[in-house]
Amino acid sequence: MRISIKGLLKVVCGAAVVVVAGSQSGMAQTTDTQRFTVTVPSTLSITGPADQTLIHDTTNSNQVFSPGALPANHWAVQCNSNAGATVNLTTSTPFTHTLNGTYKRDAKLDLAVSSSDNDGGGSPVWGVTTPSDLTNFAGADDIASVQATSAVAGKATLALTVTFITNTFSTLLQGNYQIDVVGTIAAN
Repeated sequence: MRISIKGLLKVVCGAAVVVVAGSQSGMAQTTDTQRFTVTVPSTLSITGPADQTLIHDTTNSNQVFSPGALPANHWAVQCNSNAGATVNLTTSTPFTHTLNGTYKRDAKLDLAVSSSDNDGGGSPVWGVTTPSDLTNFAGADDIASVQATSAVAGKATLALTVTFITNTFSTLLQGNYQIDVVGTIAAN
């Protein structure tokens, strides 16, 4: 096999042109893109305040558990669902004596929004849909429930006022009467 220097030179020069041409096209790129993504996880939460206790004032007046202005005494709710969320605060019993369950007094729940994120136009995201309810143990209605909702993502603090309906103080058995209020939140 005979290879001429001219032929070899042509092959080497041709390969060099291909390599140089390929290198130039890679160097010709002047822009590119890098994407950055933040993934926001779902948030749906409700946090109740600490338990409260009071001593009856020994009158026929109703006894009121008021959250006051301290945020720690309010329910904290948050949802980042595009359709918002619904919160229910419910008791399934009237105030019941802890040692003698035949002694009961009705409970009243009142709900207000104490603070709320706004929709960007100044309107609060959260609102109360059922502001007040009470038990009626004599009428076999042991449930009281109040409700707040939002139509978009946002957080709020809810002020729950709970009232012990005394009626007649002299008919109250000595000791503790209590209820549990259960808070639930669900995405709309």
